[in-house]
Amino acid sequence: MDLFDKMQNINKFYRINKKTHSIDEKKEFSKVRSTLAKYNLPTRCFDDNLVNLIINEDYDKSSINGSNPYIAGFYYYKTNTLNMPSNNDDLIHELFHIASNDFEKKDNLLGCEIKSTHGKFGTSLNEGIVDYFTLLTSDSYKSKYAVESFFASYISKIYGMDIFKEFFNGNAIDFYSSFKQDEVFIRNIVSLLDKYHSKIQSFYNNGKITIEISDSVSDAFIDCVCEFIKLLELKKEDESEFLNSLSSLLSVEDNNYINLINGLFSFSEYKSREKIISVIKEEVDMEGFNL
Repeated sequence: MDLFDKMQNINKFYRINKKTHSIDEKKEFSKVRSTLAKYNLPTRCFDDNLVNLIINEDYDKSSINGSNPYIAGFYYYKTNTLNMPSNNDDLIHELFHIASNDFEKKDNLLGCEIKSTHGKFGTSLNEGIVDYFTLLTSDSYKSKYAVESFFASYISKIYGMDIFKEFFNGNAIDFYSSFKQDEVFIRNIVSLLDKYHSKIQSFYNNGKITIEISDSVSDAFIDCVCEFIKLLELKKEDESEFLNSLSSLLSVEDNNYINLINGLFSFSEYKSREKIISVIKEEVDMEGFNL
């Protein structure tokens, strides 16, 4: 008998099928749990939250995240409520949010630990890690936080998958402490990534591209990438490989988020992603870089 059959309130997950959609909830739950198990990551938060999860389909989707057209569905950690997404991949993304929040520790949740000038400290990396694991779970998923998940993937490359154990224990303080002597460096990178992330949100809330928003997104992107390259140098990792991979990511044409970022770059003082990468290369004085 598996986890889902043991849940006393399991019928709750199937009552939502009274509405017409193609999601197989039980299948997606299993995929998320399998990914966590594959990388030997905790499932306690996931299992506990599912037992008392409130599923809501009757919500105004246009009210979620302002005018952001790329966010479908939403997990609200304070009440352990899932506003149900309309497709399997977005459900997987939200389930990883469920898997990384300890509902009983509202004062120490990922993405909610510290108030900062850019909103809640860690929101960007929180979304990036969740998106990274969604990509590991679904081949069809189109990343909605491609830049943030790119940073998360490189964190796993540098520190290994074990670095995410406290993330999936829902413990923000211990997660950042896991970086040990690099904690201050990581927090600084995350603060810069938060700034970039908040500038993107400014575009969503504004609803149109402006020079001010485009410049601020581009500048924040450059600052964050340059700081991450300093970490790579510290850890004796290949900075050129990182920047080449980032350039390749920005060349992807079938991702709405990437198209949006490139649009903002082209509307900024830098005019193009190529110029953005060139500026980063000049600032960190890198060799061996191929555009």
